[in-house]
Amino acid sequence: VMLPTFQKTNNLITQVASVLNLELDQEDSEGAQDYTLKDLEQYSVAFESQQTLNLASGDDGKMHYAMLDGYTLSLNKKAKDYKDVNETLKANEAKLTDVIRGVIQSHTVNDISEEVVKKEALEKIQSLLDSKAVVEISLTNLMYN
Repeated sequence: VMLPTFQKTNNLITQVASVLNLELDQEDSEGAQDYTLKDLEQYSVAFESQQTLNLASGDDGKMHYAMLDGYTLSLNKKAKDYKDVNETLKANEAKLTDVIRGVIQSHTVNDISEEVVKKEALEKIQSLLDSKAVVEISLTNLMYN
């Protein structure tokens, strides 16, 4: 007797959730803005010496580490807040480096990958800057063992 009512309720909840999800996805795509390769400016940070970072403990109980020579942030010059973000990057280079280091160190040797680190670091940097002007991160010689 109750089954048809539960099914209708479940369908309604599913539809509402999908509409809300669609709206959130549209906001994200609007924030990223359209850009081409010509619209990007590179902000590079090269470390004086290769950085060695300890990774989080894995299942094997052994110490693992990652090495990094630097990173490059790609900024969308067409972004509304491009100038402000560009100035902020120069003034806060050490903080940005700490964000990337923190992301690397939060992973174990089993779950780390360059793509995962780049994605998580980009999200954290965009959140920290409260801007989507930084659209990509490249890691220079990321190696892990």
